[in-house]
Amino acid sequence: MTDESETAMPSDDLFPSSPRVFYAKAPLVQVASDLRFPPILKIASGPPVDFQERIRGAFPLFAAVPNLGFSQLPQMPQLQAEILQVIGPQLGGVSYQFQTEDQKSTITLSTSSFSLTTTDYNIWEDFRNHLTGPLMALEEIYRPAFFSRIGLRYIDAINRQSLGLENRLWSALINAPLLGELALPVFEHNTEVAGRQLTIRIPDGTGKITLRHGHAIIQGKPGLCYVIDFDFFRDQRTEVKNAGSALDRFNKLAGNAFRWCITSELHDALDPRPLDDR
Repeated sequence: MTDESETAMPSDDLFPSSPRVFYAKAPLVQVASDLRFPPILKIASGPPVDFQERIRGAFPLFAAVPNLGFSQLPQMPQLQAEILQVIGPQLGGVSYQFQTEDQKSTITLSTSSFSLTTTDYNIWEDFRNHLTGPLMALEEIYRPAFFSRIGLRYIDAINRQSLGLENRLWSALINAPLLGELALPVFEHNTEVAGRQLTIRIPDGTGKITLRHGHAIIQGKPGLCYVIDFDFFRDQRTEVKNAGSALDRFNKLAGNAFRWCITSELHDALDPRPLDDR
């Protein structure tokens, strides 16, 4: 993510621009890129054999999953795939999932969408490289006419205990404009549940941002977390060749947005380092 100075000027009138850093104690829970396109019947017509061959080196694990709930299938992958080819249309179609061997990153392909989701995010360039091969395979094998939505989502869960900040108030760690009422200690001490959602236009017209944030209990993390969930997206027609530049743009905004959300104290606690030290 990124850093900023107290006097930095706003970038795009939303978030101050800030230099990039690598957080050794990054609070990221999940990062996902989602691209949607007009339905392609070829994807539904049979297992994506050619697509799998193109990406199998990096994503060797495969599963076919119904888009609408149908959990009582035999626990045999080959038989599941055969059954889903028959019943998939009645269930709303089938999504194909391709995972890395450690199951931390997943490519999902359906008749009208393509996504990469990971719980093992380091820096943007690594994520982008992981996305490039499967995206090229999608373009060359299925030839989507255009993308109707391009999205990039970052979900952070800040846990005070794991950072040695269990005695600090959220108002010392999260910037007041984001916290709202919780920036006042009397509200923080007496609030049981807090959460907000808003969707914001990016002023230069390149897309929108849905921001969700608030208290949450996260499995595997002690105590209460503060979740900051940024979903950057463009829901207008985008030419296939322009998808990469749109995602790069969202990534830059994401870094500035996260740094805007946190105070200098939390920034330092996350152990920011130069990218070369990652």
